[in-house]
Amino acid sequence: MGRTEDVSWSPDGRRLVLAAITLDRLLVVGVDCQFESGQRVVCLKDAVEISSTSLRRPHGVCWVGSSVIAVASREGNVSLFKVPEADGLTSACDLRPVAVIGKRETELISTPGSLCVRDLGADLQELWVCNGFSHYVTHHLLDAASSFAHLDAQLLMQKELEVPDGIALDANGEWVAVSNHDRHAVALYRNDEFLAPDQAPAAQLGGVHYPHGLCFVAGGRILLVADAGAPTVAVFYRAVSGWQDLPAPHRSVRVLDDAVFQRGHHNPREGGPKGIDVHEPWGLMVVTCAEQPLAFFDMGEIVDGAQGQGHENSCAATPADRMRVNTLRLVRDVTAREAAVTAAVRKEMELMRMSWSWRLTAPLRLVTDQWIRWRSKRHQI
Repeated sequence: MGRTEDVSWSPDGRRLVLAAITLDRLLVVGVDCQFESGQRVVCLKDAVEISSTSLRRPHGVCWVGSSVIAVASREGNVSLFKVPEADGLTSACDLRPVAVIGKRETELISTPGSLCVRDLGADLQELWVCNGFSHYVTHHLLDAASSFAHLDAQLLMQKELEVPDGIALDANGEWVAVSNHDRHAVALYRNDEFLAPDQAPAAQLGGVHYPHGLCFVAGGRILLVADAGAPTVAVFYRAVSGWQDLPAPHRSVRVLDDAVFQRGHHNPREGGPKGIDVHEPWGLMVVTCAEQPLAFFDMGEIVDGAQGQGHENSCAATPADRMRVNTLRLVRDVTAREAAVTAAVRKEMELMRMSWSWRLTAPLRLVTDQWIRWRSKRHQI
């Protein structure tokens, strides 16, 4: 696999995808979880290796449903692939993407590295993309019914971000977490009508060397952070009143032993876990990195740690809460679109006024204007 940067569990829990950045490949692994003699056993059933000319340093992956994968390539764009079923124990295929985001300047993609997706219903998907070396996060609206046609793009987060390297949205769509890699912190933003490039994070979570992959669990009460500069996953618990600044994680879970970590720790940014995801029905966390491409951990102890912290009901979302979040997002989106259209019209007008033909026809427009006014006055008399 070489260096693996991300891992994502399909919504049905039956497949995992890993991004092999140095090989320009994806690996999709069939997974099953069984109980044998009271022990939980993870079974890897098959593997499909995916190659494509659209994969250029693939860094971030996420599932869009249980059959489509979105991939962020550091030296390319965001590509979406329809993943075939496994053909035997192992197989390989070369795929063409069903959609590519980032070919046009208006799609705002630049050095994409990480991404997450959320189903909005009515065949609409929202895609959040960390444009790592450009230091901003974009929001995209896709129409799944039309081969994931790109409907809208907005730049939403930029202030105080230095190499955003991971992103996650909580279950209610209320909070967005971004790994602020070079500031050694996780930035948390409220997903409301005020979210904009000049908006500072609502909260900062510290005590992480180089935050990478992120994952909300327990309805958004817990945030897991893969620390690429340490052999651990940081665990943060949300307060009843919401996410607040924290100087350090509530606890750290070790996911690599010393020998494995030191083997990959050739600089302060490497050696620790990169990708992270959780399948809550099975109670399993999966992590990946170059020296340990696939490892599973029991989530029971991590979730139990939230008990007694006063967080049990902090994220219980009512239908009214969900409606409020969706309404606020709609207000923000409509406002942004209106501003974009106004700016585009203004720019076109400025370009037209600066053109040679506009200046050449200025005398004719003046004469025409005076003629119209004279005729208007005569009709009034």
